[in-house]
Amino acid sequence: MKRRLGLVLAVSVTASFPALVALSPAAAGTRHHGHHRRGHHTRHKKHKRRRHHAPTPHTSGGGTSASGSTPPPSGSGSPSTSGSGSTPPPTVLSHLQVTEREFSIVPSRAAVAGGTVAVELDNRGQDPHDLLIQRVDGSGIQFDFGPAQPGSITSRKLNLGAGQWELLCTLPGHYALGMHALITVTG
Repeated sequence: MKRRLGLVLAVSVTASFPALVALSPAAAGTRHHGHHRRGHHTRHKKHKRRRHHAPTPHTSGGGTSASGSTPPPSGSGSPSTSGSGSTPPPTVLSHLQVTEREFSIVPSRAAVAGGTVAVELDNRGQDPHDLLIQRVDGSGIQFDFGPAQPGSITSRKLNLGAGQWELLCTLPGHYALGMHALITVTG
């Protein structure tokens, strides 16, 4: 009987030995897989661009600016049909991003709907630039964003009427070097 007990005990220890080794804390530190590494992990931070909010644009010749006067649409995007029907549908806000570099001005689109337009000036150049938006028809309506430092983003809400508008940098020599573009405002 002692022999049988000794044999069973020997077989049990021998069979469970690999499982015990695998579960031991010492073995856990020595086991490596090709895709796992021990040590420090480095995370790279994305740099946020600085945002500068400039004062309300000036208007000459009777133009108007809607800086901050129209809230963005809310809800599901469709007008409510309940009630007396006297509530006007929400105003759709057009968006235009203007990217400046040495020496170009690139609008995100060639045409936008008239009315309140959210304009975002993104100076990706190495030098300061500015942005003047003016009607091509010579009516004198213009919006001046003022100087924009390299890496800065400036946002404004402007009231743009239908017609052709010119985007240009007014710094000396920049217009002649190609810093101008045209957009069409519809409606």
